[in-house]
Amino acid sequence: MPLLRVSPRADVRLLTSFLTARLSTDYATRVRSLYRMYPPANLLSEQSTYLNVGYWETGSESYDEAQEALAGRLAEAAGMGPGDTVLDCGFGFGDQDFHWLATRRPHQIFGINVTPHHVAAARARARAEGVEGRLRFQRASATDIPFPDGCFDRVVSLESAMHYRPRTRFFAEAFRVLRPGGVLAVADIVPMPGAGPRTALGCPALDWVKQTVDDRNWHDRDDYAGKLETAGFRPVRVRSVRDRVWDPWIAYVTRTVDHPAFARRVSSLYRGILRWGMSDRVQLGRDLARLDYVLASAVKPDSSA
Repeated sequence: MPLLRVSPRADVRLLTSFLTARLSTDYATRVRSLYRMYPPANLLSEQSTYLNVGYWETGSESYDEAQEALAGRLAEAAGMGPGDTVLDCGFGFGDQDFHWLATRRPHQIFGINVTPHHVAAARARARAEGVEGRLRFQRASATDIPFPDGCFDRVVSLESAMHYRPRTRFFAEAFRVLRPGGVLAVADIVPMPGAGPRTALGCPALDWVKQTVDDRNWHDRDDYAGKLETAGFRPVRVRSVRDRVWDPWIAYVTRTVDHPAFARRVSSLYRGILRWGMSDRVQLGRDLARLDYVLASAVKPDSSA
């Protein structure tokens, strides 16, 4: 990836977004501000613009490889394949959609996202790569999906459903727009059983969990499965993959923030925020022990079965 220059104006935007994500009284504003902090010039990855913590098979892979591996695991959970019509909710910059188009070969992927610069970036890339007809991105909410009933084979959400207000509304909307026999698959962050309230998290690196996860979404994996069943899905599978996520992710971040190449590539303000957020490693370890990471899949029953 070529070196991306960060302008003083970009640092002003970064600081404004950082403070707004922490201090705004409006939830939607906090979520949008959180993601405005991460333009392509300020990302931990080197070759992609994924916005997830990755799935680490060995812990020695690059961040780009781990993030793409998580996208692959989500596609597997959804059973995504040739001919499918897919809805991707909260798609970030859309990297996974381009990856799935090339590797899973669905007929078409529609992406919805509430963050304007994500939508603009994904559309621009689709135009540049000549796949506008098969990858279609628009601004919309996952809790008010602007598509008719029963029009998708797969609905997916890669590490964004923790922000939805509430996640159960997204489950209901996903159930509505899926065809009978269709599958919802979600990669998501939830508390461990007995983790206590979100306010117990004390590490600045995880302050975004306190600020941009709705209280109604703060429930463990067993409750998660129950809420999918309440939405009408059968069968439901929710499994923890936290051992492949948190420890290798934090090990990678720890190595990267102090690496000279990273310091040359990103804003010094962004790097300073990362280092400050991770300054209390003992508290960070305690907080990560409270967080689970799940892959969930749920089937809309076939009415003809």
